[in-house]
Amino acid sequence: MAPSSKSEKDDSKQKAQRKHKDHVVKLLMRGKLSGQFSQRLFRKLPPRVCVPLKNIVSEEFLRAGHIFLGFTKCGRYVLSYTSDCGEDDDFSFYTYHLYWWEFNLHSRLKQVHHVRLFAGEEIYSDLYLTVCEWPNDHSKIVIFGFNTRSSSSVLMNLMMSDENNRDIYITIASMPPPKPCSHCCPVPSATTIRTGSGECLEHGYVLNSRYQVVYPFPTFQPAFQLKKDQVILLNTSYSLVACGISLCPGKQGQSSQILYTKGAALPSQASTTFSSTSSASSSSLPQGSPESRLPPSRPTPIPSSPSQSQAAVRAREFAADLFRRAQGGGGGGGGGGRENEGQSERRTADGCEKEVAQIPGDKGINVERRKEEEDFREKREEERRTSLPQASTSSGSHSLPQCSEQVMSPASSSSSPSSPPTPSSSQEAGPSEPGYVNYSRLHYRLQQPGAAEQNTGGYEDDKVQLPFTVTDLKGRNLQLVTEPHNGQSVCVEQLTLDFEYLINEVIRSDAAWAPQFCSFSDYDVVILEVCPETNTVMINIGLLLLAFSNSDEEHCRPNTYHSNLQVSWDLNTGVCCTVGVGDLTEVKGQTSGSVWSSYRKSCVNTVMKWLVPESSSRYINRMTNEALHKGSSLQVLADSDRCTWIVL
Repeated sequence: MAPSSKSEKDDSKQKAQRKHKDHVVKLLMRGKLSGQFSQRLFRKLPPRVCVPLKNIVSEEFLRAGHIFLGFTKCGRYVLSYTSDCGEDDDFSFYTYHLYWWEFNLHSRLKQVHHVRLFAGEEIYSDLYLTVCEWPNDHSKIVIFGFNTRSSSSVLMNLMMSDENNRDIYITIASMPPPKPCSHCCPVPSATTIRTGSGECLEHGYVLNSRYQVVYPFPTFQPAFQLKKDQVILLNTSYSLVACGISLCPGKQGQSSQILYTKGAALPSQASTTFSSTSSASSSSLPQGSPESRLPPSRPTPIPSSPSQSQAAVRAREFAADLFRRAQGGGGGGGGGGRENEGQSERRTADGCEKEVAQIPGDKGINVERRKEEEDFREKREEERRTSLPQASTSSGSHSLPQCSEQVMSPASSSSSPSSPPTPSSSQEAGPSEPGYVNYSRLHYRLQQPGAAEQNTGGYEDDKVQLPFTVTDLKGRNLQLVTEPHNGQSVCVEQLTLDFEYLINEVIRSDAAWAPQFCSFSDYDVVILEVCPETNTVMINIGLLLLAFSNSDEEHCRPNTYHSNLQVSWDLNTGVCCTVGVGDLTEVKGQTSGSVWSSYRKSCVNTVMKWLVPESSSRYINRMTNEALHKGSSLQVLADSDRCTWIVL
C-alpha cells in the first residue's frame, strides 16, 4: 500500500536510512569479530580515491596486451602480465611476462620490474594464472599456472594426446626493491626499471618448475599451500612436496634451513651405536608412527679400512637385494601397493585363485619401474655411504632390518640426485628417517667470473624431486654451491611425501579392514589444514580400492570400495601420524567422477567446519585471470586495505 501523505513518505525514508545504518554497524561489528571486513561493506568509494586505468597507463601498453591483475599486498605495486603466442596461433608456443608498476594516487604508473614466467617451458595453450603472496613474506611472489583441454589450439591437441594429464607451471620470483638499490642498478639510468642491470641476488632471482598431474586433478589451494611463510606445498598427484625458498645471509656457518629441522640434527649423533639412537628416537615418536615400530638394530662395528667398508656395503646391498627379490616372488600381502596396482594379479585365499581385473585410471607403478627406482636409490645410498664413512656403518646396518619389513624401504635416502653431498648442499639421512619422505637442500649463487654455466635442472622424476631451475633476471643459470662460501645464496629445500608408500603403511598399521585389503587403484589427496606454528599439515586421502567382503558367500571375489585416510605430516621431522581411517563403502553403479565429486564436497564441508577467518594483516593475497577465461573483465582493481580503486 502506497503512503497516503507526505509525512508518511518521510517516515518510510527515515526508516530505510536507519535500516541501512544498522546494516553498516552490523557489518562493522562482524568485521571486528572476524578480523576482516566484508567486500560488500563499501560497494562504492568516493571519486577522489577511484582512478580510471586509462588516465594512469599509456595507451601503447594497453594496445600491447597488458592484462592487469591487481594490487600487491603492500599496495605499492600494481601487477600486469602479457602472453605472446607469435604470429601463428595454432603452431606457436606461449611466452608470459609479469610486470610490476609503482602506484601513486595522483601520478601515472611507472614500470619498475618485470620477469619472464615459466622460462624454458614449451607452453602450448593459454594458462589459468594465480599470483599469490605469502602472509608475512614480502620478499618474493608465487605464480601458479595450469592449462586445460578447453582450448581449440591445434598444437595443444597434438601435444596433449592424453586427456588424463595436466601441466602445472610454477614461478617464484623475488620482489623489486622499494627504493633504488645500488647493487641492482650500480649506474644511474633514465629508465624507471630498478632491477636487472646489476648483480643483485636479493632482488634478482627466479625459480621455475614444471610437473604433470593426473586425474583426479588436485586443486590449487593457496589458502593452505602458502600458509607457512617461505614454503609452498605442491601436490604432484604422486607426492606432496614442501618447497622452502629462502635467501641465505652472506656469513659462513649461518643456516637458513626451514624444513626438516629436527631430522637434520640426527646425523650429528651418528657416531654412537645405532641401537641406542634407534630406541631413543622410537620412544620419542608418536604412537601411530610407522617409525615407532622399527625393530632394534644390531650394534654397528667400526670399519677397519675404507676398502673393507666398501666391501661390507656391497655385501649388505647384495643381501638387501635378496630380501627384496624374495618378497617380490612371494606375491600376496596388503602392503605391496606399487607392485600390484594397475595390472592383473592373482591372490590365493581359502584354496581358490582370484583374478583381480585392471581398473581404469590406475596410478600404480609397474614392477620394472619400481625396480629401476630402487636400483637408483641403492646407487645413491652407496655413493653417500662411501663419501661419508662415519655415517655409512649405521645406515648400512639399518638396511637389513628394513628389508625384513614388507612395506619398508630397503634403503631410505634423502641425498640429492642432482649433486653429490657437500657441506653446502647437504642431504641429511638420519638413522630414523621415515621411508616415505625424501629431503634435499641446495644452494645457488650468482655466476662467478670465469666459471662455466651449469645446468641446474633437478632430477627428471618428479616423484622423487621437483626439477627446479634457478636463474637471474636475464635468464642465466645460477651456480650450484658445492663448497663453503661467504656470499649470499638462494637456498631451495624440498621435503617429499610419497603418497603410495604412505597409503600402504597406514592401511597395514592402522586400518581395521587391512585383512580384507587387496590393492588400491586410485586416490585423491586434499589438504585440510596447515598450522604454520607447529609445521603440521593435515591431509585427507580418498581411496578407491579392491577388498574382500566380510560375508562368506562373496569372499572369493573382491569388490570395489571407497574409503579415506586422515593423516598429519610433521614438516620438522617428516613423520606422519594417522588421525583417522574411514570405513569401507562399496561403490555400486558409480563412476569414478561421481565418487571424487562427492569426496571433495565432504572435504569442503570439513574445511568449513574448521575454518578460522583470515586476519586482516596475515592473509594470502591472490590475483587471477579467471575473468579473462570467462570472457569478461574485472570492473575494478581494489586495494581494500587502503580503500583505493583503479577503475578498468
